[in-house]
Amino acid sequence: LMLSAVASLAMSIYENDDISIFIGAHADDAAGNAYADCSEAFIQAMGQAISIGTYNQCHIVAPFAACSKAGVVKRGLELHTPYELTWSCYEGGDKPCGTCGTCIDRARAFATNGVKDPALED
Repeated sequence: LMLSAVASLAMSIYENDDISIFIGAHADDAAGNAYADCSEAFIQAMGQAISIGTYNQCHIVAPFAACSKAGVVKRGLELHTPYELTWSCYEGGDKPCGTCGTCIDRARAFATNGVKDPALED
């Protein structure tokens, strides 16, 4: 639904332009069909539908669809992403909880890259 809404909004604002919609889904999100809308098959199908529906003006770009969370972190480290300004926690609050599944997965992805998750540092 969000991809369709973004495509619709983008086409209303940039009606004469070619548009790329970036989605940050990665392979770990799709693993075991945890989030079906993060799978490469879903992204490809939605990309085709959006492309057809916008007369080939709007395209989905999913640069991390085949990449693990550790791979995403690695690429971000290479690009000097300010990870200290981000977190993945679903618990809300002023800082990540550090104990939910998403926090654990993120910390593991940083550890795989030999770095501590800066969002969990005090």
